[in-house]
Amino acid sequence: MTPIIVLEENTANKIAAGEVVERPASVVKEIVENSLDAGATSIDIEIREGGKEYLRIVDNGHGIPPEEVPLAFERHATSKIRSADDLFRIVTLGFRGEALPSIAAVSELEMVTRTQEAPMGTLIAFSGGRRIRLESVGAPIGTAVTVQRLFFNTPARYKFLNQAASERRYVFDIVGRLALANPNVRFRLVSDGEEIFVTPGDGNMEAVMWSIYGSRIGKHLVPVYRESGYLTISGYICKPEIHRGNRQAQTFLVNGRVVESPLLASAMEKGYQTLLPRRRFPIGVLALTIEPSRVDVNVHPTKREIRLSESSEVYRQVLLAVKQALEATTPFEPWAFPRQDETTEPAGKPSFVQETMDAPSPSLERRAIPVIPPVRPKKAAGIEAGCRLPSSDVTITTESKRKVSTPDAAPSHRGNADTGLAPKHTFHRILGQFQATYILVEAEKELWLIDQHTAHERILYERFLGELETSRIKTQPLLVPIHLELGPAAAAAILEWSSRLEELGFEVEEFGSKDCLVRSVPAQLSGIGAKDLEELLLGVITKGETNDYRENALILMACKGAVKAGEKLSPTSMQDLIDSLLNTKNPFTCPHGRPVIVRLALDDIHRRFGRR
Repeated sequence: MTPIIVLEENTANKIAAGEVVERPASVVKEIVENSLDAGATSIDIEIREGGKEYLRIVDNGHGIPPEEVPLAFERHATSKIRSADDLFRIVTLGFRGEALPSIAAVSELEMVTRTQEAPMGTLIAFSGGRRIRLESVGAPIGTAVTVQRLFFNTPARYKFLNQAASERRYVFDIVGRLALANPNVRFRLVSDGEEIFVTPGDGNMEAVMWSIYGSRIGKHLVPVYRESGYLTISGYICKPEIHRGNRQAQTFLVNGRVVESPLLASAMEKGYQTLLPRRRFPIGVLALTIEPSRVDVNVHPTKREIRLSESSEVYRQVLLAVKQALEATTPFEPWAFPRQDETTEPAGKPSFVQETMDAPSPSLERRAIPVIPPVRPKKAAGIEAGCRLPSSDVTITTESKRKVSTPDAAPSHRGNADTGLAPKHTFHRILGQFQATYILVEAEKELWLIDQHTAHERILYERFLGELETSRIKTQPLLVPIHLELGPAAAAAILEWSSRLEELGFEVEEFGSKDCLVRSVPAQLSGIGAKDLEELLLGVITKGETNDYRENALILMACKGAVKAGEKLSPTSMQDLIDSLLNTKNPFTCPHGRPVIVRLALDDIHRRFGRR
């Protein structure tokens, strides 16, 4: 049996570093939090190569007295608590006393610090946890920490770091959140010589959000404020017009600390209930001030998770704060169908058929949409599949009927070559639209209700898939590039993915530190707007981090490019849509698995009217 021993200090420090130092962003977070605890009102952060090779944090805080500088690099040495009882009244950001020794153990670290009372500053330097310098130097009041060659002595850890672009994105994200948590502190972030953002440090959180996210989000901000007993909630949320496909733009602060909290995220999203589409998430910053004894911050080594007493009451108050803030703004109903008085239909016209093939009415077009050219039909059994014949009905194979009529069926996104409409007797007649969402089709002894959005999704998905499998997706250069205001972290993420996005038909280039320009898009998406394009690109990146990004990308591209529910289509557009649908491999489900066609048999309709 292997005997129990006490690990030597260097090994123990490397293990402790594994708990605190995950990547360059972790180093930045720990050092910046020390700066904030030291009363800094100005913090400059500079990184190179995503922080893997070089990062430097300079503050104007109180500094460390000369005699205490070596002690700051001892494990469990801290000025922020004195006993275990203090853990229940934490008011500082750092308190474990492990950050500096952990960082020094896996890097080349140099610190220069000076207090107002000291005539000279103190320089201390470490390499792989071993102190190599300790001397007096001239220095301004405050502290400057330089970290180089992170994980140089733990190559296994270094190997698991991402490319510089990814690590840069993590740094942008955490510095942005720390700036939002401390609007009274001026933050300046520089990456590879380029200034990413500067916050004013005037205490205005809204101004910080403008600095980080830009005007597109800034001009849609709504203030939040609510007091309830021991809890105060403040911050800013974005109007429902602007939303994201993930929670990356949500920041939660508890007593000034940036935290990850599924509870608070759920409460915020519940406050938006019915205002956002499915799988879309709000943008906002909520700061909670709670009596320290009701918050346990000693849950995680990096202090990013907390535990709240009376969590259900906190949840309720956050939900109400968000809901009241939104109710105070102009009512927002983005997903409602057009009201009767918003259409140009003559009075007395049946509302369930808005346009028929026999009485086309171009004035009903709400916006110009591209005509959907039919897919070139394939020949089968001597008859062109999908061609309209002058007689008879549409025959559906037995297997296809089972797939449509069985709710539990889970058809493939890509469909099956043997699944679909039989090539003979493909006559159909379009009757019109219902609620500008469903196309009504007469197929002899059946009435079909076709969801125009899911139908177009299926068509676009198979076209994109075919193009990608043969070579690459056809692109359309834009006469005027689309400008996306994203914020540093999101812009860095898109640029990191630029080569994969190019394969999908998007040409993206950097435009300043927080914005991007899109110069080309897939030809099938040539009419896409900036809002949909931003959601699409961020969605591709988010979903692609854990799954096959191509498959998910094609599904998102088809969704964003498809006609929407509530769009009125001309007879020509409806006919082209149906023709193209009938020539897909799987006309019965969209790429998400939702049904495209609901079929009502004539016998069933007769039976409901008592005719059978």
